[in-house]
Amino acid sequence: MTSQSKLRIGVVGLGRYVEIAHMPTYFESRYASAIEVAALCDVSEERLKEWRQRYGVKSGYTDYRKMLADQKLDAVVVVTPDHLHTEVTCQALEAGCDVLVEKPLATDIGECHKIIQTARRQKRRVITDFHKRHDPAHQEGRARITTDRKYGQVQFGYVWMLDTINVPAPGFFKSNFAEKSSPVWFLGVHFFDLIRFMTDLNPIEVRATGYKQVLKAMGINTFDAVKSDMVFDNGAAISFYLSWNLPEGAPSFTTQGLYLQFEKGDMKIDTRDRGMTELSGAGYKTVNPMYTRRTDRGYAGYAHESIGDALIEFLELKQNGRRTYDDLEKADPSGMGGFYSTLMAQMTHESLARGRSLSGGQVALGGAMDVNEYIKEKLGPDADDYLVQYPS
Repeated sequence: MTSQSKLRIGVVGLGRYVEIAHMPTYFESRYASAIEVAALCDVSEERLKEWRQRYGVKSGYTDYRKMLADQKLDAVVVVTPDHLHTEVTCQALEAGCDVLVEKPLATDIGECHKIIQTARRQKRRVITDFHKRHDPAHQEGRARITTDRKYGQVQFGYVWMLDTINVPAPGFFKSNFAEKSSPVWFLGVHFFDLIRFMTDLNPIEVRATGYKQVLKAMGINTFDAVKSDMVFDNGAAISFYLSWNLPEGAPSFTTQGLYLQFEKGDMKIDTRDRGMTELSGAGYKTVNPMYTRRTDRGYAGYAHESIGDALIEFLELKQNGRRTYDDLEKADPSGMGGFYSTLMAQMTHESLARGRSLSGGQVALGGAMDVNEYIKEKLGPDADDYLVQYPS
């Protein structure tokens, strides 16, 4: 393919998820012929050397600013720890690149606003990688809810996403990421976004309860589990059950799914039990081949489609107007999905912080918080673009 028909990208951050999803997408999937990985960037010189050799990437950097200055890139992929997303993303936008950011967009709605404003000023696209939008069960669920409208209004529901304890324990991440994160930021942002995506609803009230028991005793100061209760703009009440302290012997790395009740029906999607199990030396496990799988044409699954489709969108912008910036912004404004997912996570933690503690500080009992009041508190005169329309 010619240079015009390939997207030149730089990847910032070479952690575990890049190994699981990103590199197979760039080099071993149906998207590979459209992508040129021009440069890798990571603070670890050892990791840079290893990955450049493994994938044959010519250029490597420990400073993303130098990468942006040296390389003529079409797009940048940001896969740093969550709290480092904002500056990398904004500087890539300022350099004229479109940006794909791993979820969450940022860990503060003020930083999300900064990213969104920078993207608008530069007329560049920002996409947050919410791969659960690409799960075929979720896409069909969205169509039945928002297109067919066969069930009527959502009344209530619940979501669960529960990881095993080896995720926050030392050794899983390339850094001490767990103490800077939580099951809310690591897991919840997936389903906060997914509920908005599937229902077209926005939250108006948030209240949370959190537990610091198992991990804190291990010397890791983060929540084991959090339950976040939200009311949405049609009056629907949806609870999010989030944890990363299940025993390692659980039948799946992640137990997850959702249930929604409507005026005239209900919907349950179990995204752990996808019809495939195995028994090996590691015990009895469930397998989710919809997420990632190996085929004769390389890797496939929604983990790769969410990354690949975003980069193809950037490529089509590059190719002389096959898709236009204005049309894409009208259909899916840059960063807005990321903003609301971050808002829901941030307000969950704010509810916990402003509440009271029980059991000697092991349990945080948060109070109810109004979404629009919180947006105004955080953004002041810039709040208007993000306020939710409450039901009359």
